[in-house]
Amino acid sequence: LFGPVRQALQLVQNELPGSEFEPLTSTRAFSLSLCSPLDLRLGAGIINHVKQIAPQLNLQIKSYINNNIEHQLRYQDVEFVIGYSRFESAEFRSLAMFDDELVLAVAQAHPRIGEEVTPEHMLAEQHAAVSLESFGSFSKPFYLDEPMLRAVTQQCTDLYSVLNMVSQTEMVAIAPAWLVRQQTEALKIKAVPLCGNDNKATCYLSWHESSERDKGHQWMKSVLIEAGNPK
Repeated sequence: LFGPVRQALQLVQNELPGSEFEPLTSTRAFSLSLCSPLDLRLGAGIINHVKQIAPQLNLQIKSYINNNIEHQLRYQDVEFVIGYSRFESAEFRSLAMFDDELVLAVAQAHPRIGEEVTPEHMLAEQHAAVSLESFGSFSKPFYLDEPMLRAVTQQCTDLYSVLNMVSQTEMVAIAPAWLVRQQTEALKIKAVPLCGNDNKATCYLSWHESSERDKGHQWMKSVLIEAGNPK
């Protein structure tokens, strides 16, 4: 009953005199989980944009997500999640923000992979991945099939650690093109295009349905959609 009760209370609150949300003067706190590696790409832009249009507002950003995130969204310990996965339950809402190109990250001096790779080549290589047991793991969707799963020989805590492992070994990894290109010089890695249609990852903004009548929530959602789209 939590969702309907909260919606009813927010509906009453929003109809009270003076209930309009005023960004310029509001000191309200909002909580956002910005899943790795999107914290590197979007975090600073979101913080700076919010500071510019709502200087007194308190935006708290967490760069991790755990298996308790649905409970946190439901009870508004976290109000928004930005990540590469969406929530399956009907009580959650998800909006596609943009698509990221995926590539195969390999060391620049990799002895077997040049400027292109076939599915057969990918299966023949050892893969590094973000821990497949972690909730919201970036890598997990790419290793659901048994042949790909068997190729995983190293699981790391985050995608930067994965790329660092790739740079020092002959392992390969599936990663967003922007992150691989960002680290090309520092880690001596390169981005190799993926074959087929599975070369995109959609970034989603998600929240709990019980928040939708909250005017402050509506405002913050529009701000995140605007500020969270990479230029």
